[in-house]
Amino acid sequence: MTRISEINFFLKLALATLVMVFAWIAPDWRYGVPLAVAVLGVMALIRVPNLAGYLKGAGLLVCLVVASWLVNLVLQGHSFFAAVPVAVAMAARLVTTTAAFFFVMETSSPGSILAAASAARLPPVATLVLALTFGIIPMLRDDFERIADAQRARGMEVDDVGFVTKLRFALARGVPLLVQAVRMAHAISIALAIYGFDTGRKRTTWREVGLMVEPRMRRPGS
Repeated sequence: MTRISEINFFLKLALATLVMVFAWIAPDWRYGVPLAVAVLGVMALIRVPNLAGYLKGAGLLVCLVVASWLVNLVLQGHSFFAAVPVAVAMAARLVTTTAAFFFVMETSSPGSILAAASAARLPPVATLVLALTFGIIPMLRDDFERIADAQRARGMEVDDVGFVTKLRFALARGVPLLVQAVRMAHAISIALAIYGFDTGRKRTTWREVGLMVEPRMRRPGS
């Protein structure tokens, strides 16, 4: 797992994009479902962090996507049995896509993203967007879990309840999560201003970046 986290961020991002393309060009569920299972199997094999939490969210995603597509297609005049394969294929595509980019997020630290982006001489704004996108989402997920723990501490049962109740409680966490996201964005903007972030200033990297991202530059003669 340690070596996977050191692979160049852009290589992992390209791999995730390629997997996403394969998922969306798959003709039907007979190809999409095995691809989704294979991606999840590889993630389990290499022990991607927080995979159990992702699987819970993926299960909820599958239920919502399948139900919404079934209702939509039936209302459009399709038969139920014709709508099921379409709904399952769409759910498989979304699971494969989210799993691929979840792998990138969980195996890429903000430091390794900044190092790879700086070594590639990306514009400062592009570097900032990449670092914030792939760095803040895991932080927001942790905040989401802390909100759930706070609900449990106040006596709200969020585990052993029905699917509809779980969905309602999950949506109820959205408001405090949104407030926390705004506060985090404000704190980041203040930190950037304090450290003199300037979109017109080119920066270098403090790491050696190639196929793998090394934690520090090698000493001369080593």
